[in-house]
Amino acid sequence: MRRKFTYGLVLLAIIAAVVWVGYKVAYPEYQQWKFNRWAENFNKGLENYFKNDTYGGQTPQKTYTLYIEALKRGDTETASLYFYWERQVEQKKKLDELKAKGELEKYIADLPKWEGLKEEEYGDLSTKKYSYEVFSEKEEKIIDPLSGKEVIFPVGKSRGWLDFQLNKSANIWKIYSL
Repeated sequence: MRRKFTYGLVLLAIIAAVVWVGYKVAYPEYQQWKFNRWAENFNKGLENYFKNDTYGGQTPQKTYTLYIEALKRGDTETASLYFYWERQVEQKKKLDELKAKGELEKYIADLPKWEGLKEEEYGDLSTKKYSYEVFSEKEEKIIDPLSGKEVIFPVGKSRGWLDFQLNKSANIWKIYSL
């Protein structure tokens, strides 16, 4: 009886040691493997998203034209898809708010005409930057969405910027900022 008890205790100690080693060594390895598998699937999904993106043109001008056409139809969903992927949600929200307030037509009318844009020098071939003149009759204050800081546009002429980013996977241009 005493021998069975000793064997049982030894067996229990061995099982506890195996569980402890498994928890300390194998479980973190399993968690790392699981995370790596998730990251790989996420990256494949992102690559497929970029590769299958059809909302943009072969040139920044074509993308801008398609964006304005979608706005004129009142299709804020499609219009927001012409923006770079990380900007789409905020742009959809902004466009929906303008539409709800009945200010979408004014927004479209205030957009710069392509002919008035001047392409600026930019060292990166996958980025295009255009500037345009803006004339404001009154001082305007806005919150910069990137920095969160208040920006004041003075009365008179100022410069506006329109940035495009190339989606290299689909070879189309996306609006980055407007």
